[in-house]
Amino acid sequence: MNLQEITANIRLRSTWEAIDMGFAMVQNWWKAIYIPLIILTFSIATLLYFIIPEDDFWLTGFIFWWLKPLYDRLVLHIISHKLFNEELSSWQALKAIPSLIWNTGFFQTMTFRRLSMSRGFNLPIWQLEQLRGKQRSERQKILHLAAHSQASWLTIAMVHLEIFLVLSLFALIALFTPENILRDFFDSLFNNKIEDSIWLDYLNYVFYVVVVTFLHPFYIAGNFALYINRRTQLEAWDLELDFRKLAIRVKNLLKPNVIPTPLLFYIFFALASLGGSPNTAIADEINTSNVQNTASKASTTTNSNKTEFLSKTRQPPEASKKIIKEVMLTKNLNDKKTVKRWVKKKIIKKKKDNTDSSFFNLVSDIFKPIALFISKIIEFGLWILITIGIGLLFYYRDSWLHLFQIKRKNKDEYIAPEVMFGMDVRAESLPENIIEETQKLWEAGKHREALSLLYRGALIRLINQENVKLEDSYTEGDVLRHAQQKITTGKQAYLKALTAQWKLIAYAHRAPAETDMQQLFSHWDSDFAFNTAKETINEEQK
Repeated sequence: MNLQEITANIRLRSTWEAIDMGFAMVQNWWKAIYIPLIILTFSIATLLYFIIPEDDFWLTGFIFWWLKPLYDRLVLHIISHKLFNEELSSWQALKAIPSLIWNTGFFQTMTFRRLSMSRGFNLPIWQLEQLRGKQRSERQKILHLAAHSQASWLTIAMVHLEIFLVLSLFALIALFTPENILRDFFDSLFNNKIEDSIWLDYLNYVFYVVVVTFLHPFYIAGNFALYINRRTQLEAWDLELDFRKLAIRVKNLLKPNVIPTPLLFYIFFALASLGGSPNTAIADEINTSNVQNTASKASTTTNSNKTEFLSKTRQPPEASKKIIKEVMLTKNLNDKKTVKRWVKKKIIKKKKDNTDSSFFNLVSDIFKPIALFISKIIEFGLWILITIGIGLLFYYRDSWLHLFQIKRKNKDEYIAPEVMFGMDVRAESLPENIIEETQKLWEAGKHREALSLLYRGALIRLINQENVKLEDSYTEGDVLRHAQQKITTGKQAYLKALTAQWKLIAYAHRAPAETDMQQLFSHWDSDFAFNTAKETINEEQK
């Protein structure tokens, strides 16, 4: 590690100022950081997408989140090289991943150290200092004294920021979604009848991958800047750099092309000779006696100055002690003032004299590490249970989300339409026997009227019998999508076939095949039977 090559301004900073310096590193070196990181994260995300089956798709996001220590090491590898002015290409950074896995405590971080709140702050000790065992533990304790809480809070802040950004991306999509579709979506979400809910998992997965890829360099750089600031406090990197800069300046001044070294000696001796010549001239003009008197006065003055605060004879220790006490009793040194104020009383517990204290100390020394180890296992187990609990809540969200359904006010009550696709969809507008009337129209060559009557009967049944909330603005596709949430599989198949034949004649102006129509006629009573208007009225009266 060559401090002379460092590219950041190293000085003592507060902890939050150091984190801000780490964020500035990402802003300056974003291209070197994000290109290899995007390649790594998107490759892993794509691989998980193809490996994990659709039924267990929630595992993709969980595994991608669990692999964060791998992204940590790549980002720190790049930033540490850039900090010491070492150019690192994207290929070189990705090529170093195997060594980063095997030589940086990766497997410990992926298991019992995975949920550590200061994972990013401890990483430079594993990866850059290459410390292990007791040395690593002692080094970590020293570094934690002044930055551990800030590193933990940085982790908490980043977790909340990830959640906020993912929700913001969903909100951005909702912002451009039509109101009726959005309202139907939330209705189906809380009623456990959402159609094709897997696309929500896909969106959530893609958004999470994007957010983690964007935020993770800031998390690692902030922790790395905390680590650098802590080492600056302990090892005085700022002073060392200033001294090295000073040495370089002096060395540059002594270079031959600046001022030759012999010339410096000539200038020095010339100044010394010029400084002594006036004194010599004055001395020649003064008499010898005056010189001697002056010399004697000067020597007396010099001696008196040297011995002004010293006694000619050394005092014995007892006399010195007495003189010191007398001096301390003077007003300047003994000006005391009594001030009364309330203070908290300190309760000092008397230690009991235990003859077997050595035995208890021995027992505590033996069982204390065991108790600490068991407490760590329990803490890790609790974190695992919390993670599993959150995962189960997400996996079985269909079983409890409907409990939070918001009841609509009376003004939002559903009002069935009377006209759809230009057709009267009131129950009383249908004939007594739909199939008989439809077959008559079909045999008479009125194909469009026959299919219109049959499709109208299907719509009226969906509204009145199946309680499907259709709107007059719906298309045939919207009708199919909303009906699938309410009707059985057999009725869905019949409605799809009927809708296909209706669209064929309504928009393409092509008459359906005879066999297709006969199949619709024959399966109406068994698959999609509809009560007549009189039967519907009778049921309402009952």
